[in-house]
Amino acid sequence: MSYEIILQKNVVSDNILILPDNGKIFKGGYVAIIKEYVFLNAWQDREIIKKFRKSTSLDKYLLKKYPNTSILT
Repeated sequence: MSYEIILQKNVVSDNILILPDNGKIFKGGYVAIIKEYVFLNAWQDREIIKKFRKSTSLDKYLLKKYPNTSILT
């Protein structure tokens, strides 16, 4: 199981942060995955997947890209 947190609501798709259960990691050694969607046309968004192996790099990315979120990792 994993937890999904909505980072930003878009018209077609929402940007989400996926975190594993406590004490676990994803396959490949990832501690978090972010699925971002960029406008493609009126009916579709293009999906961009970012994977993080360190929580410090995740924190830096969240502060830079989503400064209004209050997620502590």
